[in-house]
Parts: sequence; structure tokens; C-alpha cells
Amino acid sequence: MKLLPKCKPKKNWLNSQTWKVMKLSTILFVVLTFQVSAGVSSQTIAVSGKKVPLKKVLSDVKKQTDYVFFYDVNLLKDTPPVTINLVDASVEKVLAEIFKNTSITWVIQGKTISLISRPEIPKSTTELSLIKRQINGKVYDDKGQPLSGANVKGKGTSIVAKTDIDGSFSIELPDTINSLIISFIGMETLEVPVTNSPMTIILKSEGQKLEDVVVIGYGTTKRKDVTGAISTIKTTEIPKGANTSIDQALGGRAAGLIVTQTSGQPGAAPTVQIRGNASFASYGVLYVVDGVPIDSGADEPGSGSPFGAGVSRSPLNFINPNDVESVEVLKDASAAAIYGARAGAGVILITTKRGKKGEPKVNYSFTGAYQEPADFYDILNKQDYMVERNRITKEKYLLTQKIAPYGNTDPSSVPAFVPKFSQSEIDNAGTGINAIDAVTQSGFIRQHDLSISGGTDKTKYFVSGNFLDQEGVIKTSSYKRYTGRINLDQMITDKLKVSVNVVETKSFSDNASIGTGENENAGIILSAFYHPPTVDLIAPDGSYPLNPDYKNSPNPLSFLENTDETILNRLLTSGYVEWEIIKDLKARGNFSYDQSHSKRNVYLSKLFLYGLRNGGVASISEYSSNTSLAEYTLAYKKTLNENHHLNGIVGYSYQVRSRDGFSAGNSQFLTDSFLFNSIQVGQAPRPSVSSSKDEQVWASYFGRLGYDYRGKYILQGSIRRDGSSNFAENKKYGWFPSVSAGWKISNEEFMKKVPVISFLKLRASYGTTGNSNIGANAFAFYTAGGGANYTFGNTQTTGVYQSQIANPELSWETAAEINLGLDFGLFNDRITGTFEVYDKTISDLLSYKPLPSFSIVSSVASNVGKTQSRGFEFTLKTINIKSNDFSWITDFNIAHNKDTWKERDPEVVKTLRKFVGVNDPIRAIYGYQTDGILQIGETVPAAMPGLQPGMVKVKDLNGYDANGNLTGKPDGQLSSADAVYLGNADPGYSYGFGNTFKYKRFDLNIFMYGMFDRVKYNDDMAVAYDLSSKMGAFGWNALDMVKDRWASDNTSGKNPSGLINPYGSYTGNFFREKADFLKCRNITLGYTMTKEMFPNQKIFESLRLSIDAQNLFTVTPYSGIDPELSSFIAYPAQTSIILGLNVIF
Repeated sequence: MKLLPKCKPKKNWLNSQTWKVMKLSTILFVVLTFQVSAGVSSQTIAVSGKKVPLKKVLSDVKKQTDYVFFYDVNLLKDTPPVTINLVDASVEKVLAEIFKNTSITWVIQGKTISLISRPEIPKSTTELSLIKRQINGKVYDDKGQPLSGANVKGKGTSIVAKTDIDGSFSIELPDTINSLIISFIGMETLEVPVTNSPMTIILKSEGQKLEDVVVIGYGTTKRKDVTGAISTIKTTEIPKGANTSIDQALGGRAAGLIVTQTSGQPGAAPTVQIRGNASFASYGVLYVVDGVPIDSGADEPGSGSPFGAGVSRSPLNFINPNDVESVEVLKDASAAAIYGARAGAGVILITTKRGKKGEPKVNYSFTGAYQEPADFYDILNKQDYMVERNRITKEKYLLTQKIAPYGNTDPSSVPAFVPKFSQSEIDNAGTGINAIDAVTQSGFIRQHDLSISGGTDKTKYFVSGNFLDQEGVIKTSSYKRYTGRINLDQMITDKLKVSVNVVETKSFSDNASIGTGENENAGIILSAFYHPPTVDLIAPDGSYPLNPDYKNSPNPLSFLENTDETILNRLLTSGYVEWEIIKDLKARGNFSYDQSHSKRNVYLSKLFLYGLRNGGVASISEYSSNTSLAEYTLAYKKTLNENHHLNGIVGYSYQVRSRDGFSAGNSQFLTDSFLFNSIQVGQAPRPSVSSSKDEQVWASYFGRLGYDYRGKYILQGSIRRDGSSNFAENKKYGWFPSVSAGWKISNEEFMKKVPVISFLKLRASYGTTGNSNIGANAFAFYTAGGGANYTFGNTQTTGVYQSQIANPELSWETAAEINLGLDFGLFNDRITGTFEVYDKTISDLLSYKPLPSFSIVSSVASNVGKTQSRGFEFTLKTINIKSNDFSWITDFNIAHNKDTWKERDPEVVKTLRKFVGVNDPIRAIYGYQTDGILQIGETVPAAMPGLQPGMVKVKDLNGYDANGNLTGKPDGQLSSADAVYLGNADPGYSYGFGNTFKYKRFDLNIFMYGMFDRVKYNDDMAVAYDLSSKMGAFGWNALDMVKDRWASDNTSGKNPSGLINPYGSYTGNFFREKADFLKCRNITLGYTMTKEMFPNQKIFESLRLSIDAQNLFTVTPYSGIDPELSSFIAYPAQTSIILGLNVIF
């Protein structure tokens, strides 16, 4: 049976109108809201004519409404023309009039009107009573075939009937029941209102829901018509939990999308990658929110100190995750090429919620989370510290005196060993105070979200407000955010539509000084490692004692005296005007203005070591970013002879981003009382003041053309010409084309004989995207101050020097990608999936080429080298069980990617070590092969003279000949010739695995994700080794694992002895470990109550209670804290227990 969908073009949500002032948007909202109450509650149309074919009438209805017709093409063949004259009539009245003398009936489901033959229903012999009524009808699938065995249930009751072999049903219900719930395995469950006439009900296939609309660049399309690699993530499937931005929840949700949370600090941005990271100048993933490309906005200001507090904020932090409707991930170049120069790393399209026709709906939710570090370091308590310090001190004594096992000296011939702590002191020490416990705490999150939505045929609105309050697990860290949103859609006339979107966010962050420095520049976590438990954390007089053996490391508790706060404001106003010029042709103008401002205030107290040495340190830094966008498009969509479907769009885009910054710092304050509020009173000899400004402009032309023949063969091509101000005049513009094709094999006649295959489509694409993220480095740059200052007599004068040389040949970095895909559905879409293979090559990499030592500057921005990314992706969804009360659905995805060098700059190749392959992985790890720990009595390796027991042995594998070439044979000495490839820091595979169970009103979701085929440097082991070696000299504390270090009294210890190793730089793979992992991301249990359970209450439509465990456990061979974290001193990830409440009124 051939089915013909007659579809009106979907109205887009691409937004952009420049509303620079929030007040103007508020006025618009108030004005348009009045139209909500004034608008009519149902669509009315006018249809007239004599002897008009039914197809023509349906076309007139389609033009005047948003409805889509779905019917068998043969259904209207023998129907006579009609004479009709209706004005201000409802759609139902028009349909009743034109079909009153035919065998055709219809059913309206949302915006779909399905036409089918009127079923032969025997007349009921039972008269309707006042208490019960008989409801009859038939149930069909979306191909027009009757469904046998479908469940027909009265909503809110236990009354159930099943359809017969011809799809017919009959059910007797109380007359107070007004809805039926229809369900069938492999089909979407449908709720329909009860009618007194025979009902015709059509169920759609579940699985991938191929009729769903997918958002693409500058438009939408049906999922079944997609020819590129696009993954859709519905936010209804993602527990929001403890996530402060939507990108934090995306890890493992789509094949090829890798989301790594490298820091657990409140508000911290995850690292997001699509199909690897083979560029060194990438903007990162391009986010497009409601049609507006966005960036990170105002930069996170620096702290003005060596401690590196604060984090990189996500570009999506200003968006309330509860406002997000769906997320589309454009993975291949054909899908992303329409965005050209900024799409080289992939594109993520975010669509926020909008109002729908209906009465106002109020939605309130609350989440409260309790958090603890998912895993954290065990450091030595006071008693263990005394024991271990005595042990390492004794081991150094034995080595120094060359007493066995480090020599043959007679112990009686040298001074006796004197321990640092006596046995009596150790016995009476107790556990003391744990410095890690002193600077950590339980974390909490409180979040309130309220939204109101609704509308009429002409006006639709969505308004929301959100408050988030997070208290971090490291003291001094917190994050508060206030977010408000208004989304309005207004039909001015039947052909003119206006949309306005406004989102404003204000956030406050207290930053924990994590840092990456050491010794006196150590952050709060490393200082807690250093601090000996034998030294009080705070003295009776309120001061913070320092380690008497090493007074250059700060007291960890003294960090709490510092003030470090970031305030961020962001306002994104966007909108569009859309005009239907003639049938099938629409013009649209998108406008947006994105304003953000960040300010950071820092004061380092004189009670803190660094502040004490500098008399208190204050700094204030501010950054602003303003981006304006104007885009103009013409879109055309046409169907010819019901077999040929054309669509196209052309457009022009102009975007300007300007940024400026200012900072001031001072020190030597008389008192801490004023913090950073009186920065001018500091007495520093040379206070710091700096400012900056830059501007970038993009001008682009773009177009896309698509063709579909009979729903079987799809062709699509796009092209974009981008211009960027980053390049010299002759290199400003780049071309980025793409082409793709799809073949719906399942629509071929020969495939319809294979009932097991419900959908099968083959896709192929080729496209190019670009990158211009090199700043203004194509141009010469001059800097004042620094080394150019000159002293005339006794006066120092500021000089100017050239800090950057121009490169007029600097050009676009270009990524070309081939993608092959297969989409399938089996057993009526009970099993659906996608398989992709791809090959992407990035040419003319933007980077910096070193210059000879006699040059004015050390490097110049250049196009150097070529990289390649290859891989595959597999996605599978199965509906394992679906019955009336119970369902079980499984989602699984896995992706493989490998980024390698394909071509390197010749000058760089000359400097490569011999063990480095020209085509090695981009983030290859090289080092030395170790051979365990040298034991007592074991022969010392010939290449490592002087190596002592307890130290790491290294294999002598190779050597150099007289010409500097590798010999492939040991040469009796350790050198760079012995280094080998140890593995790849990038994961070879990433995956996600989820199960959703529903039983009556209960739902349970379990989601896991992970990575494997990667190696990582185990900072924890290396630090334990380093701290234990410095415990004796500096008195530092150490990690608990030092108890298992090798020593003369513990020769079975797994860790090196901690003695200074003359070959310490050759430890190689001893501290390298496999960093594969599987994380339990979420376990969510929910219970939903509906109004039918409480017939006497009129307050709420539904109420849902949930509990969610996030980051519950990790399975990994990695012995460190967390294989995802960036380093051993990173802010720890948290395990969260979240209680949720959602009420819809």
C-alpha cells in the first residue's frame, strides 16, 4: 500500500532579533500576552467552490492550518467532487461536510489528520445507559494495516479490551471516562478522547520514531530523511540531577560524543569532543541555541596570583537545563558544513521549549542533592605519619652510611640511627586531625524551577525561572545561578510570524584555590597533602602554623581566609521575522545580541603565606563580550506530481564579536579589612594595571538544496563561503561544500517481502568544514613595556617592541570528511539502530612554527601539517518487553576513534626523536620500559650502575650508531634511544549503556558509560613516591599507599623505596596504567501520580517523586582516584543522592 503524506513545511525556530534592552522584550511579552486571551480557542477556515476535487479541498485546509494529512493515495481515486461553501468553520466541520456521502472517515491526532476507509462496525444491541456506554472502533498501524491484539484501556480504570484479528474492538466504560489508552508492542502508546461514533485509531511505530522532526542547520527534516550523521538526545531521557549545565549530562548518550568531566568544581565545564580532537587550534564544539551560534562569552578572569583558582565555565552555563527540549549532535561534515568555518569540531544544536496551543500549564520542580567526593585520597594519620617518617629516615641513614642492603659497613662502626619520633611519642600520638577532612565538607545542591506555557492559534508562550544553589565539597567553593527565560511566538497575519527569545542569567561563584603549582604555590589540596599531622592546623591565637621543617608551603586551612569570587552576567536576546511571500517560499530574518560580563574579585589575606609575604594581595579583573548576529534566508519547499520533493535555502550571515578586559592589582595593605574594595591604598612599589580589546568579524553566504524522489532516493548538497577577519586580505574567504545521498531500501517493492525489516536506509556523504581560530596572529603586533623599557639617566622609559610578526599567507584550516551510514529497524522497529564509518582529514593545521634563535620572535602562526581521524559508531535500541503494565527498553552505543598524524611540518620532523613515528597517534605517550624493582642480591643492570635495591629498573633496548640512527640493540647505557611507544592518552573506544523499566506508575532508569583502550599517568603513585622521598627532609605528609613502599624491612613492597634515584627520570611506564573505566552515571527511580488517582482534587495534573544516585561507582584497573580527572590535585568528582519533585498544574 502506498501512503502519501501531504505535509505543510514545518515552521522553523531559528531565532535572532536584536533586542538590546531587556525592558523592550518585557513590553513585547506583556503586549503579546494580551493577545493570548484575545485569540480564538480553535482554528477556523473558509472553504468554498463548486464541484471541487477532494484533493483540492484538502490542499486548502492544509494552507490555512498547521495540520498534516496522511492517507492511502488510492483512497480518493473514486470520490466525487464536492460543492461546499463554509466560512469561519472548524476543521472538523469541513471534514464532516466533504466526507458525509463517502466511505471515508478520519481521526485527528495532534497535528496529524489520518484518512482511512470507514470500518464496518455492527450496530450495538445494547442501548447506552446513563451509567455506562459502549465504545467501538478499529486500530491500525501507520501503514494502514489492522492491529490484532492491541490493548484498549479506559484511562484511570482497569477495564481492558483487546482488538480482534481485523483490529476492531468494543469496550464498555463508565460515562465519566473520556479517554482511551491504546498500546501495542513496538508501537507508540496513544491516548485518544472517547467519541460516540465508531473510532478509527492509528498507532505509529516506536523505536527511532522515523516521523519525528530532527533539527538541522537552518531548518528541520524528518528523521527518516536524514542523510548525514546526526544523533538526537531527548532531554526527557536524561536525569538533570546535579548537573549545572546540559552538556554535563550528555556523556555516553550519543555514539562518538565524548564528554569528560576533568574537574568537579561547581560550574566547571566538561571537555566535549565529537569524533576526536585532531586540531590544535580548534574552537571546540560549536553550540547553536535556537538558531544562534554561541561561544563562552566573557572569559573567566585570572586570579592575579599563582594559585589558579576558578574554572573554565561551560558556554552553556547560562542555560537552564530544564528549559532544553532536545539536543542534536551534527557529527559528520555534511551535516555541519552549513556552519562552515566554526564547525570543524562538530556542532551541537540545542532547542529550548516553546509554548503549545492550550490552557496555561504550570510546571514546578525541585531537586535537592547531597554530595560527597566519589573517591578521595587517604593520607597518613598522625601515628602512621610518625612511623613512616621514622622508616624513610632510617632508610636514608642506611643508604648514607652504606649499611646493608646498601653496602657492607658494620653498623657498630658508625653513629647509631636516632629516630625522629620515639616509640613513646608514637604510642601516645593518636590519629590527629586529617588535613583533607579539614578543608572538605559535604556538598549540597538546591534547585527550584518554575515554568508557565500555553497559547492559542496565534500566540504561544513559554516563560521560566530557575534558581540553583550549590555548595561544593571543598570549602570556599560554591555556585549560585539565577536564570529567566521568555520564548514567544506570534502570528501577526496568516503569512507573517514573529518570534522573540530572551534568556538572562546571573551567577556568583566562590572559587576554591586548586591550582597546579607546588611548594609555596601549592593549592588547597596539595597543601593538605604536604601538611604534617604533627603540626596544628590552627593555633590558639588564630594563626595558621607552618611546617617547621619546610616553611615554604602554606597551611591548608589558611586558604579559608582568602576571598575569591566571580560574578557573571549574560543576556541573550534573539528573534526572527518570517514571511510567507508566496506558496512554498518563505523569507526570514534572524537577529540576536549576546552580552556577557564577568568580574573577579580576589584578596589573599595576610594570614595566608603568600599574602603574608606580600602584605596582602588584591586584584580586580573584568571582561566583557558582545556578539551581534544578523542572518537573512529564503527557503523554498515544493512537491511536484506527488513524486518529486524539492527543498532549498539560501542565506547571508554577518556576525561581529568584540571583547575587552581590564585588571588592576596591588599589595602591601595596612589591614585585611577592606579586602579588594580599596585597591588604591596598597603600597606596592609597582601596582599592576592592564587592559585589552579585540574584535572578530565573520561574513558568510550559504545555501542548501535537497531532492527526494518517491520517498526512496534522497540527494542533498550545501555550500558555505565564510569570511574571517583573522586572515590577511587575500586569504579571508574559504569555501566549505558538502554532498550527501540516502537510499531507503525498505521502500523498494522487493524489500516489502521481507517482513522482518521494517526500515532500512543506506547513507553516504562527503563534506568540508573549516577553522579560523588563530586570533589576529596573521598580523604584526607590537607590545609596550617588558624588555623594551629603557633607562635614560635615572628615569625609566617605556619602550615598544615587536612581539609578533605577520604571516600574510596564513589561511584556513580545512577538515574533509567521508561518512557512510546504515539505519535499520527490525520487527516493526522493536530493534532499531545505526552504523557509521568515517574518515576525516584536517589539512593546513593552524599552529605555530618555531623560528631560528636570531629571529625577533620565537615563532610565527602558520599552516603546518595534516592529521587524520578514523573510526566507526554503532547505536542500538531494543524494546525488550512491552505489555500493558510493564516495559523494558535498552539503549546501547559504542564508538571507536583514532587521531593520527598524516603529515608533519618538515622542520618539525627534523627535530623529532628517533623513537617518534611520523604517523603516530597525536597524543601518543612515549617512555621507557621498566623491569620492576631491584631486589636485594639481584644483579644491577649494566646500563644502570649505582642503582640501589628498592629502585626501579629500566630496560636497555636500543642504542645509537655513529650517525645517530637507532641500532635496534642494547648499548649498555640508558638514553633516549631506549624510549618506546607506551600507548595513547586518547580513548580508543567510548560507550554508553542504559536500561529503562516501567511498571505501572513506577519507572527505573540505569545508565552507564565508559571508555577503554587508553593509558594515563598515575599521578597518585608518582606523588606518593615523591612525597615519601621528601618526608624525611621536608617533613611532608604522604598518601597512605606509602605504607607499601619497598624498604629493607618490607622487600615485598609494590612501590619504589622513596630514596633519591639517580635514574628517576627513566621511570617510564612504572607509573603508566590502563585508564579504562565503566561508570554508573545514574540510577533513577520515579513514581508518578495523576489526577485520576485523586478524582476529588482539582489542583494538579500530575505529580512525580524521584530519587537519583549519580556517579555511584566506577569499575577501572586504574589505581588512582579517578581516570577522568585531569590530575591528582583536581577538584574531586562527587557521588550525589538527589531527591526530586515535579508537579504539573
